[in-house]
Amino acid sequence: MSKLKKIMRNIPDLIQELIPPNNYQSRNGFSNEHIVLSLSEKEKVEVERRLIEMLDETDDDLIGETLAIMNSTDSLPIMRKRLESAKNPSQKIIWANYINEIKGGDQEMKDIALQEMDRVTEKYSLTSIFYYLSRFMDSRINEKIRSFTNDKDYLIAYNARTSLGIDTADLIKR
Repeated sequence: MSKLKKIMRNIPDLIQELIPPNNYQSRNGFSNEHIVLSLSEKEKVEVERRLIEMLDETDDDLIGETLAIMNSTDSLPIMRKRLESAKNPSQKIIWANYINEIKGGDQEMKDIALQEMDRVTEKYSLTSIFYYLSRFMDSRINEKIRSFTNDKDYLIAYNARTSLGIDTADLIKR
């Protein structure tokens, strides 16, 4: 045997590693992309199946994000269900973003994001949603984000700019 055969890792342990408890201590700064990208094909199939089952039971957007990283077309029906049941505009934008990413672009999802963006009124929701909005790579959405780049509120202007890759040096000076 010239090459070692990759041994399949324990799937329940992998799921726990991929989806830590939904609290600030466990998820602040957390990324599981490196874990997803390290999965063997067999692991990926089993993890994807289990994550889809989990998403059917909970609206945990980290599960959605993980399935989007996996480019899981099998998860699209449950993602659609999560989008339709989302209670607030920020959540709708996040689920629409995951669907858009899996599909490699989707006009309906871009339209939903554009419509829901106008309904995001709370400052901290707005600052965090710019990241998801910019990932749609849609000129109409980017124009709306651009309208916030000189907002009087530093956090709103800063996050709008960083989501579009615009320099923030002049913001710091004001």
